[in-house]
Amino acid sequence: MASIRAVDHVQLPIPLGGEAKARAFYEQALGLVEVRDPRLDRPGTLRFSVGWQRLDLTEGHYTGVAPQAHLALQVADVQQVASRLRRGGYPVDDAPLIRQRRLYVEDPFGNRLELLEPDSTVETFRVSLDRLAI
Repeated sequence: MASIRAVDHVQLPIPLGGEAKARAFYEQALGLVEVRDPRLDRPGTLRFSVGWQRLDLTEGHYTGVAPQAHLALQVADVQQVASRLRRGGYPVDDAPLIRQRRLYVEDPFGNRLELLEPDSTVETFRVSLDRLAI
């Protein structure tokens, strides 16, 4: 039986001409590293490394984003990221959870991001993929 093993990438929309603002937010404010590949690079498309996965941003005729839609990223130091975002002029909404630090921010195009940092004092549990039933 075929099974889904992981998320390879997520693609978010950005409006035409939005590359510079996208780089300022994702690379400078969030600290993601842009991935370049001559075989895949196209005008209006940006790719950023997110651990083993990738975040793709693609320019197009922008129609907006559903308010509940969001990308959730796990970060190592959410307060440091929040400070960098605020210094960049991006409003940050703190929304702590019981065992995680969490905040929300919107990129310059209205795409909502949830940034999560698990509490380091809480033991995390790993689930073996061969025992996980979906």
